[in-house]
This record gives sequence, structure tokens and C-alpha cells, in this order.
Amino acid sequence: MNPNPPLQPSRPAPSPWRLLLIMLVLMLTMLASSKGELAGDAQEYALLTIAVANHGSPDIRAGDIDDARPLMPGFGPSLDALAQGMREGREVPQPGFYRGRDGVQAIHFFGYSAMAALPYTVLKALHLPPLKCYQVLNLSFVLVLGLSLLRLFRSTPKALAGAALFMLCGGYLYWRWSSPEVVSSAALLAGLVWFSCGAPLLGGLMIGIAAMQNPTIVLAAGAAPLLACCLRYRRDAGLRANLMTLLQPRVLLGVALGVGLFALGPLHNLRQFGIPSIIAKVGAAPELISLVRLHSLYFDLNQGMIVAIPGVLLLLLWLALRAAPGQRLAQAGALLLAGLLTMAFALPALSIGNWNSGAAGVMRYAFWCAMPLVFLALWRLHEAPRRPMLLAAVLGAVQLGAMANAHSYGHVEFSPLAKWVMRHAPSLYNPEPEIFAERSTGAEGMMDPTRVYTYAVNGVAFKSMVSLENPHPELLCGKNNMVSGKMTRTTGNWAYVNGAMACGEVVRVAPPAAILGQALLLGMGWSVPELSNGTVAGVWSEGDTSTMVIAYGPERQFKQLSLTGTYLEGNSRTRVRINGVDLGWQALQASTLLAIPPQGESVHSLTVELHHEAPHSPGPQDNRKLALFLREAQLR
Repeated sequence: MNPNPPLQPSRPAPSPWRLLLIMLVLMLTMLASSKGELAGDAQEYALLTIAVANHGSPDIRAGDIDDARPLMPGFGPSLDALAQGMREGREVPQPGFYRGRDGVQAIHFFGYSAMAALPYTVLKALHLPPLKCYQVLNLSFVLVLGLSLLRLFRSTPKALAGAALFMLCGGYLYWRWSSPEVVSSAALLAGLVWFSCGAPLLGGLMIGIAAMQNPTIVLAAGAAPLLACCLRYRRDAGLRANLMTLLQPRVLLGVALGVGLFALGPLHNLRQFGIPSIIAKVGAAPELISLVRLHSLYFDLNQGMIVAIPGVLLLLLWLALRAAPGQRLAQAGALLLAGLLTMAFALPALSIGNWNSGAAGVMRYAFWCAMPLVFLALWRLHEAPRRPMLLAAVLGAVQLGAMANAHSYGHVEFSPLAKWVMRHAPSLYNPEPEIFAERSTGAEGMMDPTRVYTYAVNGVAFKSMVSLENPHPELLCGKNNMVSGKMTRTTGNWAYVNGAMACGEVVRVAPPAAILGQALLLGMGWSVPELSNGTVAGVWSEGDTSTMVIAYGPERQFKQLSLTGTYLEGNSRTRVRINGVDLGWQALQASTLLAIPPQGESVHSLTVELHHEAPHSPGPQDNRKLALFLREAQLR
């Protein structure tokens, strides 16, 4: 790698006309051979487009719905329901639409639909299918991306190869859709390229357009100059001189242009609805954000980012490991910045209500979130002094396989890779619950806590998911029985059971009690039992260590113990020993199953020692050192 790449390209770019001609021919061929798909919130985007084309504003009128009917034959009942809701003056005439200051509008930002209004008008005038305007618009931005890559690679064949790589990183999956994924992704990628190639005004324009539909992309307006500085860092110029490039007037104007275009959507929403984003109000919930969803966005085997760009990730890792010693820090910095940018894009998306949303292989959010990493891979290929075409060919082959895999299943089906892992190593794959529930049943819908969701082949269960808050647990295994075997807890009080779901008899003993020959005897380290409505609700631990003995009849043998309780603030785990065997630190508030150590048939009791994490007084009126409020013990 060149340690000091020049600030300006070393040779002029070839004429763009050859590239434009080739890409136009390819675009027309693709358009002629495809019918397109009204997919991805099609009704909202289509009605916005028709409204802008008809009267120059995004407020939807009765005439716009009438124009949509012959163009969207499968949407008749939905269009009728919307028209009815508008006539009745409802604030929400139909889900996906909201009444604003100037009338009913779709909840999506209108930038994508407004841009589609031009090809819609042209196609309509030519008596061609007007709603193919989205495919025209999507491919137009792939063409714009090709022009930016021409500036980067200084070669028409390489620019075409770069545009092909974009299509093989998700563009192929979404270019037919009537939704903004391809426009956002291609514009974001082109913006990063132009910023790093010394054209910040074009870069800001593209990032602003990308952010008009997916607002978090605006973060790239600030990150792109920093990423460009990192990639073009001149060690001979010093840190101050390199950082000063971020304050050049053209760079600042590019950032301002991107931010200004992004602001159009929130300002419009503010005027119409009184809030910057109506879709965030009706379609997102911050409490849904979790590490499980973040991991899912990157690594889910059905719709995670890994589905779209496995070759890109492998290339970046391989080049980072083979970097010259003097370049490793700079490469690591660029990779870290690109990775953090994808995460910054992704975090707000984790709050959406429908996580297993309509997708073509890779999740729509994960597709455009991946573009900083795709950009970095293109840049590394541009820098590679040796065998860049070989690297590009291997990368293309891996990505071609990824697209073939992602195109082979729908968003309510498991991918071939997910099926293979669940059959052979189910413990390695614990997807976000909504993904497993909808793909195991083959349909979207509300998740039912009374139901067992199972992936099975020919009647053999390989993986199941159950709710830990099932209001009718007897439905799972019958009366007085519970799920046996190891459960892996995930988000939202759901848990996975790998393999066939085993059931076993459960003996519940609340402290202190003796039922049907089973007894829980509390030893040292416990306070007095506390009552609720005349019955024992539980008992607090007192001090650093608490002991108990659970005895049962000679005809019984149990394999698992669970202790259910609530922790005092400052405590979250307990060190557990059963019959002298240390089981380590355990979180007991989630009814964690503890394996009972092997014991002889003559042993009919368990001695349990609990070592508490941080026992302390709950307040000045209570000098007890409390940690765990034990509610019950269960033997299985």
C-alpha cells in the first residue's frame, strides 16, 4: 500500500461517456426484462409519488387514489379502506397514513417519492407502466454511483466492476422494489467515494439525498471527511496539517449541503405533524433496542448484514492482517471508523416494531448500513499495488454466492444456512424471537406466549422457543409438568430449547413449606418469612451466606433445581453450591435451571449454599443485610 497517497488523483479520469453508454444499455436491458415489484411499503410510496406528480404536493387526495387503482390492481381493498377513512375525517385513515396540516400524507419521508415523480410522469406520457418509475430511479442512482467510481478508479472497466460489486452486495436483491433501499445505499456509497476523492460538494449532495429517506445517514456527512482524512493521511505533513483539511471551505460546504438536504424531511414533518418524524412516533419504541437486535442486524443467518457482504468482510480482514507494519494503525483506524459508522446508522433502527420486516434476503436496514464497509473494500482494492483484479474476482465470486443464497428464500422462511446450523449445531444460533417465530410458522403475526415455536424436519424437532411468562405453562407439557433440559434465554422473556423439548415433573416448594413428602428447610442466613394475603410470599436472605436443605421421598430422583427470587438493588447474581459442588455465579431472578450434581440413589436431599454478591441494608429503618428475596424452589 502507498503510505502517502496524493491528495489529488495522479491522473485524470477518462471521459464518462463510454461508462454512461454501457450502463444505460445495461439499465434498459434490466428494465425491459423485469416487471418490477410493488414491494416495501408500496402503497405509501406509490400514493406519495402520484400525489406529487398530479399536484406537486405530498398530500393525498381522492383523485390520487382513483389514479392508483388501475396501476395497483392487487391493492383495491386497501385503497378502498384508505378512501373511506379519509372521507370520515379520521386522524389515521389507515395504518401507514396520517392526517397532517395540509391533508392526509403517508408517514414516510417524501423525498424518494418526489424524485420518482419525474420518471413516473415521463413513463405515463410514453404510455409505459408508470410505476416502473421506481426501478428507473433505483438504477439511475446505480449509474450515478458508477460515475463516482470512475473518479476513484480512473478506469471504465474498474468502475463497472465496482458498480457490479454494489449490485452483488444487496443491490441485486432490491433494485426491483418500489422502496428507497437502492437509492439510499447507492447515494451513500457515492457520497463516501466523492468525499474521499476530493469532491466534497458532490459527496455532500449524495449523502443528503440518501439521508432524506433514512435520516441517520446524515451522520455520514460529518464522518465522511474524517474517513477521507484517515485514508489520505500524509505522514510527512504532520497531524495538524492533515486535520486542517477537514476545515477547508469546500469540505464544510459539502457537509452543510448534506445536512441541509436531510433537514427537509424533518422540517416538513414538523410543519405537518408538529414533530420531526411521524414514522418514529407511530412505528418505533426505544424499549425494543437491545444487544440481541444489534447482534441480529449484523450476524443473523437469515437477514443480517453477514448475508449480504461476507466477501467484503473477509477481504477487509485479510487485507488488514497483511498490511505493512507502518500501515496497520491507519488501516485499523479506517476500519474502526467505518464499523462505528455502520453502528451509528443501525442503532435507531433497532427500535422498529416489526423486526422481521419484509426483506429480500438481507434486512433492508442492514443493506444500507453496510455501505461504509463496502466503500472501504473498494478503496482498498483501489490502493492494492498487486493482484487487485484477482482480489476483485475472488470477492465477486463470494458475493455472487451470497446473492444466490439470499434470493432463494422469503422473509418468513429460514435461509439454507440457518437450517443447516439448526440441524447440526442449534446452540450456535439463537435468533431474535420475532425472526424465529414468524419463520418457523411461515407467516407474520403477533407472537403468542402460550405457543411453542419449533423448527422441525420430518417431525423431528431441532430447536424450539418458549415464553418464560407463559400464562398457561401446563399447555407445554401437561399439568404439573414443565419444560426440562437446558434453556437459553434471549430477549423479551423468550428462551430456546435445543433438540426435542423434554418434559418432567416439577415439585414447587415455597419457603418454608412441606408438601407431599418434599420439604424446604431454611438454615442459617435467612430472615423471617413475609406474608401476602395471609400466605407466605417468600423470605429474604440475611448476611453473606444462606443455606437450605431440600428433602424428598426415596422414590424420587431429580436432575435440575431452579430458585426463583428477586434481588435487592446492587445484587444481580449468587454463588451457588449444591451438595458441596460449586456451580459458580448464577442469576436467580430468571428461574435459572441448575444442574443437580450426580448423587447416589440413597441420597434424598440437597444441601444448597448461597453466597451473596453485595448484601446491604435496604434503608435506615432496617439494619438487616439483604440480597435475595427467595420466592420458591423447583425440582425437576
